[in-house]
Amino acid sequence: MSAKSLPGSGTLMLVGIVLVLFGALLLVSPVAFIGAVVRLVALVFVVVGLTLIFQGLWGGKTAHTFGSILLGSVIAGLGVLIGLRPQAGSAFLTTVLILFFLAHGVYKFSSAIRYRNIKGSAWLFLSGLISLVFVYLLWKQWPLSGAWAIGVLVGLDILLTGFSMILLAVGARKARSTGDFDTIKL
Repeated sequence: MSAKSLPGSGTLMLVGIVLVLFGALLLVSPVAFIGAVVRLVALVFVVVGLTLIFQGLWGGKTAHTFGSILLGSVIAGLGVLIGLRPQAGSAFLTTVLILFFLAHGVYKFSSAIRYRNIKGSAWLFLSGLISLVFVYLLWKQWPLSGAWAIGVLVGLDILLTGFSMILLAVGARKARSTGDFDTIKL
């Protein structure tokens, strides 16, 4: 891995902080604002989708760029659909979330493998694994999940993704400053 292929630590840190804030908001929302959970989930989908699109546009490699833009477009589009039709019910939202967690988990795995030489990448891998656990949990409970369960799982996923991106940003900053690109640090 070269210094050029490292992600921008400032951008990763900013995106991580924004995701932590949105994740924390979603964790609080099922208790405090039960009626707004579906709209908050839609907003988070749009923000995460747009973030992935922007990351893809400035990503560098063509395959990674295309994957980020495609996944971001799908997630943002789902967010818009959920926002426009919140009465579609939790069964539809649960199905969408199963697909979201599956795609998001696979994306986090591939990003963790891509940045495996950076110290914080193990946390991104763990976050991807947790996303797949959420797929299992939703699958076993579908369609019985209520809005609170959906908000909690999405909030946890976004929160963990944000923390892992912050840790990856710190690792990228350290790797860039030391010039240590050939060893794998977990």
